Amino acid sequence: MFAVGCAAHDQIPSSIPSPRPSYTQTQQPISPSAPISPPATAPLFNRVTAVAIHADNVPPVQDQDRWLRALVEQGVTLLICEVGTGLGSDPKVMDEGHRRAGIYFRSEWAPMIRDVVGELVRAAHAHRLSVVAALSPRRIDWVDPALGWNDRVYDPARAQLRSSRYMDLFHPAFQEYLVGLLADLAASGVDGLLFQNDDSLGVFDGFSPFAIQGFERNFHLQVEPGHLLHAVPPAGQRSTVMDGAMNRYPPEFWRWVGWKARERTKILERLGRAMRLHATNLQLALEVHQEAVTDPRAALVYYGEDLLEAKRRFQYFVLRPSSRSAASVQGAYSTQVIEPMKGLLGGGKGIWVNMPTPFSDEERLGVMSRSDRTEVGEDIGLIYTGN
Repeated sequence: MFAVGCAAHDQIPSSIPSPRPSYTQTQQPISPSAPISPPATAPLFNRVTAVAIHADNVPPVQDQDRWLRALVEQGVTLLICEVGTGLGSDPKVMDEGHRRAGIYFRSEWAPMIRDVVGELVRAAHAHRLSVVAALSPRRIDWVDPALGWNDRVYDPARAQLRSSRYMDLFHPAFQEYLVGLLADLAASGVDGLLFQNDDSLGVFDGFSPFAIQGFERNFHLQVEPGHLLHAVPPAGQRSTVMDGAMNRYPPEFWRWVGWKARERTKILERLGRAMRLHATNLQLALEVHQEAVTDPRAALVYYGEDLLEAKRRFQYFVLRPSSRSAASVQGAYSTQVIEPMKGLLGGGKGIWVNMPTPFSDEERLGVMSRSDRTEVGEDIGLIYTGN
């Protein structure tokens, strides 16, 4: 079990117990299939051309061979597959009329909608394509709220804490649950895992008892959310560091947001290391916002991201899509975001950029990737969103 703020728990145990889970009030546990061996040589995800797709949109088994062959012909080297449902995702429904909630790989720890990962890994490896699973641990929606694993968020309007819709990464029991879940994902044969940050650990998030206790133990300071956050504008009206607004925050505020971002990164890294006990060649990627490069203090405050800390722990970084236009990826975006990021990371081989325009067919993808790589740099990975 992981524990926040305790050095002894930085080490992953040599073996992880697998008690039969009773956490999620789900259907009868599914026996995992036999592990699938990854390619003999660990993939190096440099200069990738990737397609990102939700598991629910992966073609059925009988159509996968033709689909994958078309992608390979257009230069695709990597598939990024979102492997679970989450809060705010598309309202898929089942025949009974209930919204689907669960995962797309075999595991005892959550309800399985369809074993897309098992299907896809076999088919993709046959075409020499790598498969990276994508998951946002805070956003999963199949865990029973009665377990008390939800985060606590500060409500500035009422000046009080309340339960969050999102999960508490600092909760030791939730961390243990993720170890079990991700161990099964590692055993599926995926080549990597991308930790998404679509529902970020924002400035008003992360006030669970375990987070507060960890911070207070490390800094010997009492956490008072109202005092820490009184100068923080709402997200829709937030100021950037450049106008000097963040300089008004008290020193303990910066200790808190910095600690929270670093601990989040450490927790995700430890989860990745636990997966590697089951798949030693597994590669790990972390999603970050462009502010992690252009405005690091804003990234700390609003997204819980610290790129300098993360680069010590992760190999690959995915720049999260923004509302920028396709044209803004070129020119200014390359100059203002990608080049400084290469400087921070010591090169571009570990950078993957989400391209802003989904592709409509495989033939167009080949043309787009050649043009985009010329603009953003030959060593940068490109990610396109599939239909």
